[in-house]
Amino acid sequence: MRSILIIAMVIGWIAQAGAIDRNKWIEQTARASKACLAKFRQKFGEAKGHNYADCVTDQNNRAVDTCTGNSEFANCVLERTLRVLEVCDLSGC
Repeated sequence: MRSILIIAMVIGWIAQAGAIDRNKWIEQTARASKACLAKFRQKFGEAKGHNYADCVTDQNNRAVDTCTGNSEFANCVLERTLRVLEVCDLSGC
């Protein structure tokens, strides 16, 4: 449920983003999110103590922290959020 909220917030930022092609970003993010979730499920299955939303949220928060104060904040957040999903580093989950 948290991942849906996160995605909704990010999509809300899309309205502010000018330089990024919104439709392309949405497609890329959807693909990356599905692939990362599948990788997570393959690695952890239903094991307790591993939560996909927490894992991705923590990584995303660290990635976008440096966007604060950036003149193109929305674009920075969108690009880094996409990168987190594409890299899908599950080592800290």
